Amino acid sequence: MEKEIELKLLLPDGIDESDLLSTLGQFSANIETSEFTLFNQYFDTPEWLLSANGIGLRVRSSDKGIEQTVKTAGKSIGGLHQRPEYNVSIDSLSPSLELFDPSIWPRDISVAELQEKIIQIFHTDFKRKAYLLRLSDGTDVELVLDKGSVSTADNSADICEIELELKSGDVAVLFDIAEKMATLAPSQLCNLSKAGRGFTLARNAIAPEPQKISSVTLSDSDDCESGFIKGLGYALSFWQKAEYRYMQTKKVTDLIDIYVGLRLTRDCVHIYSKALQCKAIEDLSRALNLRLNKWAWIEQLKSIRALRSKRGMYSKRLAQHDALVSYLRGLQDGTLNLSRPHYLITHQDNSLLQLGLSRLLVTCPWRQKSDAHTKPLKEHAEAVLQQKWQSVLAGINAEVGSMEEYLQHYEQLLSALNTDLLLGSCLDNYRRQPFLDPWSDVLEGIQELRKLNVFQTKLLDSDVEDKSELLQWSEVKKNSLLTVIELSKGVAMSMETYW
Repeated sequence: MEKEIELKLLLPDGIDESDLLSTLGQFSANIETSEFTLFNQYFDTPEWLLSANGIGLRVRSSDKGIEQTVKTAGKSIGGLHQRPEYNVSIDSLSPSLELFDPSIWPRDISVAELQEKIIQIFHTDFKRKAYLLRLSDGTDVELVLDKGSVSTADNSADICEIELELKSGDVAVLFDIAEKMATLAPSQLCNLSKAGRGFTLARNAIAPEPQKISSVTLSDSDDCESGFIKGLGYALSFWQKAEYRYMQTKKVTDLIDIYVGLRLTRDCVHIYSKALQCKAIEDLSRALNLRLNKWAWIEQLKSIRALRSKRGMYSKRLAQHDALVSYLRGLQDGTLNLSRPHYLITHQDNSLLQLGLSRLLVTCPWRQKSDAHTKPLKEHAEAVLQQKWQSVLAGINAEVGSMEEYLQHYEQLLSALNTDLLLGSCLDNYRRQPFLDPWSDVLEGIQELRKLNVFQTKLLDSDVEDKSELLQWSEVKKNSLLTVIELSKGVAMSMETYW
């Protein structure tokens, strides 16, 4: 068995290969080069049995021969992939499953029955230029540049990417090289393999389904280090998956998910920064704040999209005002054109930030400072949650009642609820949900107020007719929302804390 440790950078606009070679020459390494074509077939059953068990089955043919490979469920943390891999040389393009060690298969799978059922699902066909860097300290890193396509019977997509795999030695070198590559061309750190893209195409989709944000799974035995690794790994993965989806779909909903993942990542780094004190975390915390500022326009875009939605609370009213609908559509298009999300996603600042976060997860620099990372996570969670929710209760108190006042505390409440997503599952889940539900209702109400505020602001700026009538209608909506928020707030403030 081999175990891959690799990073993947997608290159939507390609890369200058002379720049790549020149950059690799900056490392004090012996470099072995090779170039060949790879044809890979991926197999599964018509019922997707292998995929359901986290198993990938591939047959690869090249001028080196034919090899069948099984990859079993591994893990991907912040773009760093680790999966057990089993390889066997064969003589044909059809897999022979009985040649693998029987112990790699789940107990409830019959290898003989599987052999009869498997069919080709998709294939990849690409040219690979490989550079094996051998450093004097014994670290070996292979960099490959792949260009080609992934295809099913009905669909296909281009491949242009760099993969970096640690063969032996210091994983930090893997990141050093990746960071250099990210400065050469627009790139995107990706946690979806070629096989993952192929299976997506085979399901007649252009990107994986959106994910719903959820709590990080923690246990009583977690310490601050393991809690941080789980939390940051989850948040960073959510962020990267949303970026990948947007680059394929260009949907506003995927842009919103990018912002959700970015905020969760920032909050995760912030709430662990005191427990895991080190310069790298401080630097990344500042970089995340700067990155969030570049995405601040998402909040307005989200409101405009909701106002335009045919299923939203404003749809019937706005349907009677074509000029206002057209104005909002222009605002949305203008916001996207000015903000250039494609550029933000593939810019080197974004790739370097994500690589820095991924590096943090595998090098654990805080261990060099103290043993504070070994503190039980429950103790840390209780202290952080107490501080966060005290601030919320001090802000959203009984005296708060206007739209402007609630809008001022939106960020504070969202941060507290994000903190629960990152820490809450290691505490009392019996009392947790009753505490959170009314506060989630308050947040939802404030989000509706934000949409209404955008509506009123943009309405005043527009030249539509019946402006006064629409403003009067929006005031009625505002007062109704405030009444509902007040009721939810009353319930929320009466709840017993769960920590």
